[in-house]
Amino acid sequence: MGGGRAPGTPLGLLAALLWAPLAAGAAALGAAERSQLRDQVVEMFDHAYGSYMKHAYPADELMPLSCRGRVRGMEPSRGDVDDALGKFSLTLIDTLDTLVVLNKLDEFEDAVRKVVLDVRLDNDVVVSVFETNIRVLGGLLGGHIMADMLKAQGERLQWYKDELLHLARDLGYRLLPAFNTTSGLPYPRVNLKYGVLSPNSRTGTELDTCTACAGTMILEFAALSRLTQETVFEDTARRALDVLWEKRQKGNDLVGTVINIHNGDWVRRDSGVGAGIDSYYEYLMKAYILLGDDTYLERFNAHYVAIMKYISQPPLLLNVHMHNPTVSIRSWMDSLLAFFPGLQVLRGDLKPAIETHEMLYQVTKQHKFLPEAFTSDFAVYWAQHPLRPEFAESTYFLYKATRDPYYLQVGKSIVESLNEYARVACGFAAVQDVRTGRHEDRMDSFFLAEMFKYLYLLFTEKRDLPLDIDDYIFTTEAHLLPLSLSTARSPCPRNVTMFHKGHGEEEIFTRSCPSTQTLFPNNPTFTRTIRDAHKQLLQPGAERLALFRGIEFPLRDTRMEPLEILKRMGLTLLPLGDRSVQLTGIRHQQEASPLGLFSLKFITELVDPPAGEQQGISPLAVQVISPPFFGRIVLTAGPAQFGMDLTKQEHGVKGSLVLSEPYQACAAITNREAVQGKVALAQRGECMFAAKARNLQKAGASGVIFIDNAEGSCSEKMVLFQMVGDGSTSDIVIPLVFLFQKEGQVLLDALAQHCNVDVLLATKPMFLGEEKTARPFSASQLHEAATEPHTRTVTSAPDQA
Repeated sequence: MGGGRAPGTPLGLLAALLWAPLAAGAAALGAAERSQLRDQVVEMFDHAYGSYMKHAYPADELMPLSCRGRVRGMEPSRGDVDDALGKFSLTLIDTLDTLVVLNKLDEFEDAVRKVVLDVRLDNDVVVSVFETNIRVLGGLLGGHIMADMLKAQGERLQWYKDELLHLARDLGYRLLPAFNTTSGLPYPRVNLKYGVLSPNSRTGTELDTCTACAGTMILEFAALSRLTQETVFEDTARRALDVLWEKRQKGNDLVGTVINIHNGDWVRRDSGVGAGIDSYYEYLMKAYILLGDDTYLERFNAHYVAIMKYISQPPLLLNVHMHNPTVSIRSWMDSLLAFFPGLQVLRGDLKPAIETHEMLYQVTKQHKFLPEAFTSDFAVYWAQHPLRPEFAESTYFLYKATRDPYYLQVGKSIVESLNEYARVACGFAAVQDVRTGRHEDRMDSFFLAEMFKYLYLLFTEKRDLPLDIDDYIFTTEAHLLPLSLSTARSPCPRNVTMFHKGHGEEEIFTRSCPSTQTLFPNNPTFTRTIRDAHKQLLQPGAERLALFRGIEFPLRDTRMEPLEILKRMGLTLLPLGDRSVQLTGIRHQQEASPLGLFSLKFITELVDPPAGEQQGISPLAVQVISPPFFGRIVLTAGPAQFGMDLTKQEHGVKGSLVLSEPYQACAAITNREAVQGKVALAQRGECMFAAKARNLQKAGASGVIFIDNAEGSCSEKMVLFQMVGDGSTSDIVIPLVFLFQKEGQVLLDALAQHCNVDVLLATKPMFLGEEKTARPFSASQLHEAATEPHTRTVTSAPDQA
């Protein structure tokens, strides 16, 4: 990607990678089939965009199951998710440059007219600074650049007089108040009309923000500065990046996930490449490409070395503690990290990109879509799939880099899954649970902004596009910004990266993208060779070590596989014919070991343990003790690895139930008076358990019962698990338990029928009156118990571990 270039030097994005030799080993799609897939993508886009315009516009988003628009304040709150909605026709703005890429120029001109005539930004609504920047500001800039290009061609938009740019400038100034902090890091939210600190703003009390939230501003803000010649935007975004760089862990160049916006202290110290950090790394690399400032590349390279040393364990991308990166703090990965192989392509590091992408593809094939989170053994962790485009994005970049037709087949599978499992009468619906296929009434704007853009580009020849796609850089929302912006302003002289000792040497590809011939000389099948090593990861029936007898592992997370623990110890298990395994290993690379080479034999179980024993989790009990239940309803609950330890509370914790508002508790609790001193019910999803617990503890709750959001889940059929924290949960002191959906519904029904419902959270139920036993109900008994509690006494409930 050209190193040490002057700001005015053109940068051919992926110049050495774009037209690599055709790789062998995958069935090439014929020209006719590829053209058919391109047309199919266009038809799918027409269905989604047409449904939005017909049923939702001018609302921000389409509700595809209800066939109506989602207007903030008129639908039940979804917590932080709704912070993307600002009553500014979000989906239309986010889709503008997609219309041009798909060669829908008449529709684009009509959309520009609608935005110019209908969109207003002075709305009294609190929005996410991050989401508004990447979706709305980015959408307006991308739309302006496309409109300006078409106008210059002399056939369209001759009436256009930079109206979209004026709107972008207006929005930029409405976002700037968020940066009025002592550190220069932005508040996470801003009121479009009243700013942050105004008495009417209803925001400005937040203490922290995510790393990506603060570090994903530079492309849009710098583009706005260079298009308007007003430097305040680029300077402000750069200052936030300077703070994040300064606050990195200087011994290893890792950053945390959440940072205090006032003093710069890290609030969450887990470090990875997924949610909360992802686009910070992306924007450092792309800021160098777009703006021509070496500082951004130097910082990205420093972070990238750290990522590959501590976080990347191909094909996995783990989360580690930023201050102790040899410690993995969770055993699951979120779907947002699917962008990372595409970023590795930009960096020229193809081998790990191919490995991680193949792992993601195997997970996708198993579950039809990429779950919102999945474990290190590729089981579902969070079952939602909100039609995220990151996997399609990486697929597109890998195809451009390798020209391997395998990635066209991957793209074809994405198209087929969307049509078969997400398409509904009024658009495409997010998947609430990839295990059941149940839909959710949402179609986020990024689905139109990104998914169709990447899929169309994947199946379209470069010569058939209405623009030269290699003259643009994609923002994290896939909006197009021209590389020519690098000539609009010289790099800021104050933007200097100070490296600590040890950064003097550069790798061979620090400042250039290698060609595939350089990386894999005389090996046209290199992509297949790399992929094949990871194709057996999820094979049905593959033996997997689930439990060791007589060996105690230091499991911090009950979902962590023992195999992973052994791998980090430098050990490998080899199955033998007598159902035993041979344990072989070498000296650990990072920790001195006196063992050297050795081999041992352990008798192991190669089958899953019974559900009651799996993972060694001791279930808790939620007992309904108030009249007319009198302790007869006992529900099996899962524990948490943080909060109050109920095993040390001899008599448990009692409290009255109250429903949290919002129900998912991902935002500030609005019914604080009702929650005070009571046990709150909150739904799983949208944010981490720890975030919900903090919000409810802050509101005064005496405890929290989390209820699963997967329809029909119950303790009889599902494996009980422990809720994990976010790496820094010592501040959470209230008791926390988890109920599957059917058990949770019993409490919801009871609360709907009775004014007061008291519960006991404990390791075991207590005896009330003459009742000698109080056992958890089975799923088949729950409904009857909840509807007729005064006559129902369970005498045959199954014993629980």
